[in-house]
Amino acid sequence: MRAIFYKDFQQLRHNTAMLSITIIAIAMSMLCIAVIPVIGIRNDAANALYQFAIITLGICLAPTLSIDAIRSDLANGTILTVRACGRPLRQYVIVQLVWALIPITIASAILTAFTYAVAPTLRSAILTPQGIATACAPTLIAFALYIWSICIKGKALLMTSSTLAPNNDTIGTDQVPAIRITDMTFGYKRSKPVLEHINLDVPVGQSLGILGYNGVGKTTLFGIITGLLRPQHGSAAINSNVFHSMREVFQLSDSGNLSPTMTIRENLKFRSMLYATHENPHPIDMQHLNELPMVQAFELGEHLDKKVKDLSSGLRKRAGIVSGMLFDPKLILLDEPTNAVDPITRQLLVDLMKQLKANGRTILIITHDLEYCWEVTDRVIILDNKHLVKDCDISDFPNIDTFKQAATLGRERSNVNFGITLSQPPCQGSWRRS
Repeated sequence: MRAIFYKDFQQLRHNTAMLSITIIAIAMSMLCIAVIPVIGIRNDAANALYQFAIITLGICLAPTLSIDAIRSDLANGTILTVRACGRPLRQYVIVQLVWALIPITIASAILTAFTYAVAPTLRSAILTPQGIATACAPTLIAFALYIWSICIKGKALLMTSSTLAPNNDTIGTDQVPAIRITDMTFGYKRSKPVLEHINLDVPVGQSLGILGYNGVGKTTLFGIITGLLRPQHGSAAINSNVFHSMREVFQLSDSGNLSPTMTIRENLKFRSMLYATHENPHPIDMQHLNELPMVQAFELGEHLDKKVKDLSSGLRKRAGIVSGMLFDPKLILLDEPTNAVDPITRQLLVDLMKQLKANGRTILIITHDLEYCWEVTDRVIILDNKHLVKDCDISDFPNIDTFKQAATLGRERSNVNFGITLSQPPCQGSWRRS
């Protein structure tokens, strides 16, 4: 829980807009109260101004501390990280509730005390039940917005399910399943399924490529496997006899699971605090980050104190991979790892995946990079039209061209009409300076 408070504080500290809104809201509210004795406002007018100041404080601060925090955590993969560290998701929900209520309650109490001190005409009104209710208004606003953000903006929090389950079965030639998906159907709306009747076994130590056109549900499948999404029918489970905790599972999302307003160092510290235990209170040596082999291999040393949002997309991808791999996961799920990376980073990823595969890690990769898939996977599945339509080993294909044809489901297109009229190229004559 301390880690989540640390993350919230760092996000607020680095967010200039949020800080400005907070400071202006507090300053304007106190200014409204300060003018009451100066210009001699009394009775109903003074009480109305006090109520206006309190309500303004609540309206300005509540969205910043509740809605924005949960919305950004969903977008940048923080909730995924919290779940992956093995801690109950209810801890996150409780901490965010405290973060939404306590600061605004303290600010409201300070404003009320300030009013009691500088505006004697309001002292009797403040001590009435109506005055106490007014002082509690910002807290009630924050609580209402928090519930709304959980149920609407953060509805994924309500869809989570337990995904670790024992499985002693074997598949094929006595291979133990790392992941088993059985007749699974899922849709964000019950009447519109994204995936239907998916059956899939992934043996321990296999490197599996997940292919398919945009929008077929590849990333959704990852969410179901890790328990962030609950199937409407069937089941999806990670074998708890092989992976004893979600701490052994790493999923790289498109955002890299990094808070954009925090630096790489702060993101790593947040993860280290999440993964800390009594037996191992410091999973990462934060004092010597530059010297860690993974940090050096991905050349992040000089970027550790830069905010993630200021990094290029390739560096963000490197940082996201490093932030997960430092905790030595056994089950690795990568969503478009080679998207928007330079050739050097791509080759680093190829080398890393080959070493992890040789080390017996189980790897699932969503990718459109067919050459990368050809190099690092043992097997591929292809999703199309809500179903799993192909399941084959890489060794089944004699060459990469045959593999590419199968991976695109025979839908290659040539001589496409874009509505552009082709014309003769411009003259190649010499330019004349006028």
